[in-house]
Order: sequence, then structure tokens, then C-alpha cells
Amino acid sequence: MRYKIIDVYQKENLRRYIAKCLKSRSPQFIVIESPQTLCLNLDIIDVNPHTAVTTWATGEAISMKILNQFDSFDKAYMSSAL
Repeated sequence: MRYKIIDVYQKENLRRYIAKCLKSRSPQFIVIESPQTLCLNLDIIDVNPHTAVTTWATGEAISMKILNQFDSFDKAYMSSAL
């Protein structure tokens, strides 16, 4: 499933990213943690839901960890985490 990076926040020394699914499937959003810098509204990642392996849309592997998956996103909640 392809996801687009829509938000970022800092937690301790790592950046966490929120990504939205590009198709209307469940889960619609995921929270990922990555040592790599991802670009908001530009980067598209491909996530295998069975193995949690993540790649760029071009197929190149990305080092990241999926922390959470959910179907709705409350921006007010996330901005309090900054």
C-alpha cells in the first residue's frame, strides 16, 4: 500500500512521521519512525502490510519502523505532542 507523508513531529531524538494511504483502504494512516529525513507532502512510501517492509515508491529500501496504524487522524492531538 502506498502512503504519502503528511505530518512530522519530534519524539525524544527521533522524528516520527504520519502518512496517509493513497487508496481508500484500512488503515488510512500510519505513524512511522525513521532515522532518514522524509519530505512532507512529497515523499511517497510503499508499505507491505504483511511484512512491514517499507520502500520508496521507486523500490529502494527505507529503514523505518511502523509504530501505529489507525483510520482517523486528529491534528489537534498530534500538535500537542510537539
